[in-house]
Amino acid sequence: MLAAFACVLSAGNYDSYYGNYGIETVDVRAHDKGYYLSIDTDRDSNPKMTYYDATEGSLKYAERAGSAMPSGMAGAELQGAWLIRTVDKSRTGKFCSLKLDRDGFPNISYYDSINRALKFARFDGSKWKITLVDSGNVGTYSSLRLDRNGRPHIAYYDAKQGILKYAVFDGEKWNISEIDYARFGNSGKFASLALGGDDRPYVSYFDESNGCLKFASCNGIDWVVETVDARPGQFTSIAVGPSESIHISYYDPNRAVLCYAVKKAFNWELKTIDEETGTGMYSHIAVDSKGTPRIIYFSSLKKNVNMATLIGLNWSRVVLDSGGVGADCTFCLDQHDGWHAAYRDIVNSSPKYATSNSNPASDNGRWPFHIIGH
Repeated sequence: MLAAFACVLSAGNYDSYYGNYGIETVDVRAHDKGYYLSIDTDRDSNPKMTYYDATEGSLKYAERAGSAMPSGMAGAELQGAWLIRTVDKSRTGKFCSLKLDRDGFPNISYYDSINRALKFARFDGSKWKITLVDSGNVGTYSSLRLDRNGRPHIAYYDAKQGILKYAVFDGEKWNISEIDYARFGNSGKFASLALGGDDRPYVSYFDESNGCLKFASCNGIDWVVETVDARPGQFTSIAVGPSESIHISYYDPNRAVLCYAVKKAFNWELKTIDEETGTGMYSHIAVDSKGTPRIIYFSSLKKNVNMATLIGLNWSRVVLDSGGVGADCTFCLDQHDGWHAAYRDIVNSSPKYATSNSNPASDNGRWPFHIIGH
């Protein structure tokens, strides 16, 4: 049974505009960079990110120069405070997803546009090791997670068959399974993967054939699929909170608004978080150690990047950055619940970084923009 109710904020009624955080431009060497951004932090809360460079047609990896391992310096270009290195070339790198392992090494799933295949890259401290996961017009909308043993799990879309697929590396080979097969249609776009406390996989995704948001979980043997919202759900993002609570953010293209779903007991509660037209694309959700969900998202009309946080029973929304920014936005929480966001500067088509882990600025409460690189 589907339980739903609305919790709507007035259009344009934001709690604050900017806040105590710092903003930086990561890569300004040329235009057409910063697509399909993904970000993670190491054990010391240092940010690392991946993105697609459309100018070169390559997958890029960026990290703060001060946090980079000496063995990883070779082949990297210093852009101000950031080290940029190329992971893979030849029109590859779209739909990239980044996770750092326990050693702080980056693991990346991504789409090879030329070969129409899903690839996986891992940096071992001295070189990148790239493997083919699946082929045959597959690999878009890839979402990567690492389990407690450091093994990669990837949810992704198979465009040839129009299905959602799942790949797990067992140490020797990739084991691939089908999650949802929409007969005479497509199911699996906008996939987002999360792993529970026992490494149980959860996936949110868009069923285009039935025009609805779906959720899949595996009990160790079979995949169980259920409908979360009978309305369309694009740009989905899923997170697991304390006590295995399931949280999903998504964009409703029919109403052009940001939505949120949380599973309580056996029912889904649905809320509209921002009803201002054109909000919710590129939504990404994370839940902190206290169970508080945060959502970053893009306003396509105002060209802002916003963040919504559930405080008590109400959602508080803030504008993080404005002026032609916010596409491809994503963020993560570090071990201290500090947030780290990555998003694209649409005007300059370059990746930007914002974090709550900064000292207050003295520019009337607004943080200055720091240009990284020349």
